[in-house]
Amino acid sequence: KQWYQRRVRGSFSAEDDSHRYGTDSPPGTADTTRRQVLANQGATERSRAALNRTEQIAVETENLGTEINTELGNQREKLTRTRDLLDDTDNTLNTSRRTLLNMGRRAVTNRVALITIIVLEVGILGAVLYWKFAT
Repeated sequence: KQWYQRRVRGSFSAEDDSHRYGTDSPPGTADTTRRQVLANQGATERSRAALNRTEQIAVETENLGTEINTELGNQREKLTRTRDLLDDTDNTLNTSRRTLLNMGRRAVTNRVALITIIVLEVGILGAVLYWKFAT
């Protein structure tokens, strides 16, 4: 309050030179200023510690991301190899299917030929018997 009254009246003592140096703090505020500086230093230290923790978390996250990326690359290679193996298996199965179909067709053809041959032999045998006993 005294500081304010002296400022309004314009009378400052020689003990208070703060107005000459551009500071508007009242006399006796050195402790207040010191407390503010210490509080600011504390806040700065807390901010620095938080920044260091954040940087550490960022580094850990980057390392984790790198590990995950490597693992995903390995899994991609495994999947690619598996897909190639499945393609080869599919091609082998298609070849086997065609081979079995051809074997089935040949078996049917052979049966038809065999039945035809049997019918012809029975017909020839019947004709021979008829010719031998009919004459």
